Amino acid sequence: MNQKIASVIAVLITAAWGSSFILMKNVADSVPALGFLSLRFGLSAIILALIFFKKLCRFTKKTILHSLILGILLVGYMIFQIVGLRDTSASNSAFITSLSVLIVPFLSALFLKKMPGHSNWVGVFLALLGLVFITGIYQGLTALTIGDVYTFLCALCVAAHIIVADRFLKEDDSLLLGIGQIFAGAIISIVIWHIKSPHAFLTVAYTPTLLTSVVLTALFCTCFAFTAQIIVQKNLPPARLAVIFTLEPVFAYVYALLIPGTEGVTEPLLVSKVFGCVLVLSGMVISESGLLSRTKKPTLPNKKELA
Repeated sequence: MNQKIASVIAVLITAAWGSSFILMKNVADSVPALGFLSLRFGLSAIILALIFFKKLCRFTKKTILHSLILGILLVGYMIFQIVGLRDTSASNSAFITSLSVLIVPFLSALFLKKMPGHSNWVGVFLALLGLVFITGIYQGLTALTIGDVYTFLCALCVAAHIIVADRFLKEDDSLLLGIGQIFAGAIISIVIWHIKSPHAFLTVAYTPTLLTSVVLTALFCTCFAFTAQIIVQKNLPPARLAVIFTLEPVFAYVYALLIPGTEGVTEPLLVSKVFGCVLVLSGMVISESGLLSRTKKPTLPNKKELA
């Protein structure tokens, strides 16, 4: 796979993930987070097993262990995301979650001892300033909801997932790792859900809205996006991939403007939120492209060159 094809796939991944926020927002109050994840990842695992059943015998003990670790991070950040969506908007959730691409360099500094550059610091500043406008904190701290806090914890888990996956990709087959993490996510979700609420599977109200959300997120946001993410991550430089992924909240905001929520209305187009979006995206592009780090100050000619 060349980088052009990988870039196109990465854009399609962000488009798929962008749709998940409004789809999950519409069912966040009607089904427990673990219940939705069990249905979503369970259906995804069945679909992937049917498509790639001949490759499943290639799993090694090491790949299974790595898949389990990624599955734990995957379930963790999805739970924070779904719980957060109960108290914040779909667009807010998307933009706060996307902060993960800014968090990655700082977690890398902590674990890999590689300090962030000037671009990272400027990017973080612009992104945080943008969140002030997106979440409405500039109107007062009361504008910040507990959902925004849960979603920020989700962003931390996303960043950890990216770093750990990048480490495992040096040793594992990318396709098997992508499939394995979904299998692990399904098993973890179903087991915890059953322990917490036995027989809850039979008590869920399977409304058309819930079934639509489960099927769409299972097919496009899980089977395709999470599996393709691992494959693409092996074929694109991290900085380039991160810049492409900044399109995710843009897609999410567009979907939220077009698709009605549970009350039958779409999100309003607010100037403050648009301005915040521009700041966040600018911060991400500067941070992940290393624009300022590559910019060199002009040097003055020395005396020998002038002579």
